[in-house]
Formats: sequence, structure tokens, C-alpha cells
Amino acid sequence: MLLAALRAPARAPRLYQSLRAQVAIRVHWGTLRTCSSSPSYPKGSTWKLLNRIPTPACLDSATLQGHQTSTSTFFPPEIEALYRGNQRFRDAVAASATPNLLKDLAAQGQHRVGEQVIFSVEPGVLFTTGNVANQFHEHDLNSKAVLAYAVDSLRVKHVIVMGHYGCGGVAAATLPHDARDQDDPVQAWIAPIRHIYETSDRPEIASHRAARKESGAKPTPPHLHDAGFRALVEENVKANVRRIARSGVISNHYKSLETDPERIGVFIHGWVYDIETGEVADLGVAVGPPGRTIPHTPFASRS
Repeated sequence: MLLAALRAPARAPRLYQSLRAQVAIRVHWGTLRTCSSSPSYPKGSTWKLLNRIPTPACLDSATLQGHQTSTSTFFPPEIEALYRGNQRFRDAVAASATPNLLKDLAAQGQHRVGEQVIFSVEPGVLFTTGNVANQFHEHDLNSKAVLAYAVDSLRVKHVIVMGHYGCGGVAAATLPHDARDQDDPVQAWIAPIRHIYETSDRPEIASHRAARKESGAKPTPPHLHDAGFRALVEENVKANVRRIARSGVISNHYKSLETDPERIGVFIHGWVYDIETGEVADLGVAVGPPGRTIPHTPFASRS
């Protein structure tokens, strides 16, 4: 699991800082940038590399589907910094002596890449905690304390729940279990994911359940590319975004905004990381303070 509280935008490349003045900006959720696409810049230029962000003004309706949209065509700078950092990470892998490194690691079941590496950020930008299979529960004092400290003391702007394809905890939730395993802490921990697997009507998950039931063979962990497995990873992230949004920490935070309108409201995002490509995608389930527009993100949309 990655529960990341985003404290501040990563430092922009020096070249980007010099070019940024050529782009229209406005103050909204901080200083945000409009669509940077421009035919006046040649293909293959550094400008194109640094600004390959499909901003809302450049997106088609299909890409925006599933987001709470508005007339705003801006990205929060903190989120944009993460997108650029993820692009730099993927570019660095592709240009290295081992461009297939991520696929090779995934094939070996070695897919733990640190969030600072994935987003190419400086230490201190992300305040994170992790556990098995992206779980957040009110009774888990560790995650709850991290969330409270991030929101109330660090005054973060964004909380991100980021799952990853190939998650072992999610895979385990698809396998049969003995009732006697309820005393097993791992089985108890992944029980909410098992409930999603057993009850979800999402087509990929329902098909996976039906195929497993019909086969009669001894179940084995699902393959990384199994559509039902990948869908379950995504649904688990969505479920935990909802839990955080309903948590006492966030509920109290949103109530405090009624008497302190100048305070920055926290947005909660659900993302997923592809361990083979290094790409981060937005599941389109962001939640924000009542009455405030959910900001767009430049990450690819997946729902």
C-alpha cells in the first residue's frame, strides 16, 4: 500500500522554470498551468518532453469520463510535479542499459519500487505509510495516526491511495480459505478484499469468480495480466478511498473548513501503479471538501 500525503511540489527542472513564463498561468489551488501544447515548438524538442501533459483543455470527453469535471482547465502543481516525476522515472528506465528492468523484476515477483523513485521527488515531499494490500480502517491506529498527522499538522493538500497490479495481498483474497484461518492475522486483514471479490458485480471480477468455480481445479494465484485480478486491485483502491473519505479524521477536517474557509481542503485520490511499465493511472474516484471542485490530474484515466 502507498498512503501518500503530498506536502509540496517537487522542484521543477531549471529549463522548465525558464520556459514556464511563456505559458498562461492563474491562481487557483495555487499557481496552476493551462494547456501547454503549442504548434510553434518543434517535434522532439525539450519543450515537448517536459510538457507532454494532456491538460484538461486538450483532453477529449472519453478521457475525462469518470471525473468530476468543471470549467477549470488547470492541474494542481503538486499533482503535476508527480506526473512529471513519473515521466522522468519511466524515461530513465527506458534510456538505461536495462530498459526491460521493470518487466524482468515483475516476472520474478520483485516489484517493490519506492515512491520517491516512482515520482522522482526529493526526500520530504511525500509523507507515506504502507501496509498489506492498501488497507485503511478506523481501528488501525497506525494508518489513522499517519492520516491525522498529515492533515492536521503537516496541512497537506492531497492524500493518495496507490495500489499496484500484481499485489500479493489482493491475489490471496481470491483464493479459498479455511474457516479456521480466521485466527490468521493476514486472512483477517484481507477479509474486506475477499468480500469485494465475492460480491462485486464488475464484469471482470464476476467472470473470474465464475471461471474459477466452473474449473473445479485447485485454485492458484491469478496471473499478473488476469483482467479480474487487475480489476480487483482497482476496486480495492476505490474502497479505501471511500473509507478514508468517511474517516473521522477527514470528516472533522471538512467540518473545520466551515469555520476556517481560508484553510486548504484536502483531496483524496485513488491511483494504481503498473509494475511492468512504471506508469501511474488515476482511477477517477477523487473526493474533496463539500462544495469544492475536484481538480483534474494529468495521469491516464482508468476506471
